[in-house]
Amino acid sequence: MEQKDVEQLKQKLIHGELTESEQQDFFNWLKRLDQPELNAFMQEYSASFEHKTDSLDGPRHEDLANKIEMRLDALSVAKTPYWKHTAFKIMAAAAVLVLVCSAVLLYFAHLNGNKYATLSKSTTILRAKPIYGGSDKVLLILSNGKRIEVNNFTKGQLAVENGYSIEKQSNGLLKYRKINTAAVLAAGNSNTIVTPRGGQYCVNLPDGSKVWLNAESKITYPVVFSGNTRKIALHGEAYFEVAHNPKKPFIVDFEGSNVKVLGTHFNICAYGEGEIPRTTLLQGSVEVSKGDRKKIILPGQQAISSHNIGIVNVDTNHVMGWKNGNFSFEHERIGTVMGKISRWYDVDVKYQGEVTQEEFVGSIPKSKNLEEVLHRLELTGLLHFKIKGRSVTIMP
Repeated sequence: MEQKDVEQLKQKLIHGELTESEQQDFFNWLKRLDQPELNAFMQEYSASFEHKTDSLDGPRHEDLANKIEMRLDALSVAKTPYWKHTAFKIMAAAAVLVLVCSAVLLYFAHLNGNKYATLSKSTTILRAKPIYGGSDKVLLILSNGKRIEVNNFTKGQLAVENGYSIEKQSNGLLKYRKINTAAVLAAGNSNTIVTPRGGQYCVNLPDGSKVWLNAESKITYPVVFSGNTRKIALHGEAYFEVAHNPKKPFIVDFEGSNVKVLGTHFNICAYGEGEIPRTTLLQGSVEVSKGDRKKIILPGQQAISSHNIGIVNVDTNHVMGWKNGNFSFEHERIGTVMGKISRWYDVDVKYQGEVTQEEFVGSIPKSKNLEEVLHRLELTGLLHFKIKGRSVTIMP
């Protein structure tokens, strides 16, 4: 292919105007490049695309993303560390392109760092009635055991406890409002907020702190934070914006660990079921404890509460993907990936045959229906899925 033809195809690719035959010609040319040429091309392409992104409308963004996903062929790579692989660089550049245009790219990194694959076309998902993800669903359990389905109320007062009116606001959020300062505090009075599978919710606690709960999560807290601390218990995942009070530290207990703060923003993921609890800090500082071990983490760091407390630097955008409307996968195996999906869509997951141990990286909007999300995963060529009712079977 002559250079002038290549340049013409490059411009058409950037503008999302390649025909099917031109796409094939272009990617055939791409496969023939040596490693330095590939690196140079991907850097040039990434920069060009970012400059032109604002001029493209949503449908063309999606169309271009799908072309990249479906047509970039697998490349042979040498057995060197994954960050030095040409294939990895191509995947990373493509991921930037796709995420910029609000679409999806999923790729996988082999655990020993020797093999990579791009996305394939195969799909075996059975057509069925679309299953969409969760919405604002929550169960409020009062100190006397009464259970209130908050979704059944438009707005207004739901209950009164210990001098507080528990109200659903017009924006759908739950809030505690003090109405009787002379109320006698009942020792041990606590409330519980539960989000079911397929649910999420935000609540304003009695001290003014705000908590967002992911699907299948639960927090238990006093109706009144008396004493020298504000202590709550968490199972599942939640993002906290804690009201500052230096006289009363805010403590979250979860899976044999706890987090102690005065006022800050952080995320805790502690579902149990084999998943290691993780605390990620976005603002301020927190102290993470497990037994007699304690660690302080700073913004952009994550504490991993395993046998010891490990600290790693993370991309907080990935961690907060669930709150911001995305499934975000950062080198996660299929069990963790499907855990997130099953909780959001309220489906059961079964495995048939030998399950891949590859790691997935990428982002998918949670607004997509289940079939669309599974299709994106299946494009990696690593897995196939069958949907029957509210059951998903994963196959090689």
